Amino acid sequence: MRPKLFRDPIHDIIAFELDDPVERVLFELICTPTFQRLRRIRQLGFAGLVYHGAEHSRFAHSLGVVHIARRMLNALRSDADLSDETRLEVLGAALLHDIGHGPFSHAIETVTGAHHESYSRRAILDPDGDVYEVLADYHSQMPQRIARYFGPRGDFPTERQLWLDIVSSQLDADRQDYILRDGHATGVKIGMYDLERILAMLTTYVSSEEGKGRVTRLAVSYRAREAVEDYLIARFHMFKQVYLHKTVRSAEKMLEAVLRRGAQLLERGTRWQGVPEKPLLLQLLSGTELTTNQYLAIDDTDVWMMLKAWKDCDDDILRRLSRGLLSRKLYKTVELDRSDPVLVARVIDRANEVAVDLGLDPDYAVLVDRAGDIPYKPYDPSSPHLSAHIPVVERSGAVVPIEEGSDIVHLLGSDSYNTVRLCVPHEVRQGLSKSFPAHADIV
Repeated sequence: MRPKLFRDPIHDIIAFELDDPVERVLFELICTPTFQRLRRIRQLGFAGLVYHGAEHSRFAHSLGVVHIARRMLNALRSDADLSDETRLEVLGAALLHDIGHGPFSHAIETVTGAHHESYSRRAILDPDGDVYEVLADYHSQMPQRIARYFGPRGDFPTERQLWLDIVSSQLDADRQDYILRDGHATGVKIGMYDLERILAMLTTYVSSEEGKGRVTRLAVSYRAREAVEDYLIARFHMFKQVYLHKTVRSAEKMLEAVLRRGAQLLERGTRWQGVPEKPLLLQLLSGTELTTNQYLAIDDTDVWMMLKAWKDCDDDILRRLSRGLLSRKLYKTVELDRSDPVLVARVIDRANEVAVDLGLDPDYAVLVDRAGDIPYKPYDPSSPHLSAHIPVVERSGAVVPIEEGSDIVHLLGSDSYNTVRLCVPHEVRQGLSKSFPAHADIV
């Protein structure tokens, strides 16, 4: 049978050999409506408002992840016993890792408390779902085996930690794809690194975890140390320049606010012209427990449709926020010095006062954004669970955490990137600048 080919901007050709029973199942999963839904969810949410090329979907990213995971497995074939069932378990988890994401997932999760990992598990384990049907047709226990990749790390079988490292670790297939893909889509060149070198230098080692015995884990050769350094630096800068960009975060906070406002008005019995009485997105916002299929029927389109309905509604708050997101008239940001909590509190209090003076509701006009990232999590022997640090096999055969042989990674592991910002209408920021003339960044 001829392979099924996907032309990818990062990996060129991603092929699925239908003569291979495992790859045939992967292609069947790709063809399910549940997976096809990922075409309608952007990978980077509102980043396209800053980097206009960032229009790629979670579908494209998920294909890239399974492609890299397959290459990682191929690199480790000589080091580990790899049955067809194990291949499908690992590659299935890599392919399906994002199927539980909602539209603009982080904003939705903040408002509803519905986390995508739990919905990924539900989608895989739902006996009435299309994903479950494909997996169970191959092996009755395959849905359960793949679903455990999205549960607590401490609950994962110790003897299979190597496979979890490929799906979820600091050097997993997910991160290796999204750094390259997001860097390419945004044009941020710092997001590039030497993927080929890392894949060529992958290996395994056997660790002795306290209370867990001997455990096979993922590692890299010392000859890939510089490539891994570039990879970690690229991730660090992608967070600073893209994921935590002030304009992107302002739009995300505005979406959180407009969804909160919509949920509040819905609870009061408000209905909007041209909107069905209970669309699934509004049911989710109201706290209604949705079935798995109902949740997976919601995508980015539903959010844009509600914003278009709200932009002409009677509620001033909904109208302003919706029009701002649709027309890119976004709240301005005010960078705050997180090392001075007293000043932070004073600025927030004053912003609330300015908003009230202007006739605005501070709950929706003064949005506090606290964001951050840890570039690299160092090895922690005191951790109750198996650590997911990046081990390096040295020339001597000794295995050490990468930070022990890399000054760059050591610095990354001892640092974190954290910001505190206010996201406010321009008139509120103008009022703040008059109250704090000594602080040049409040302008």
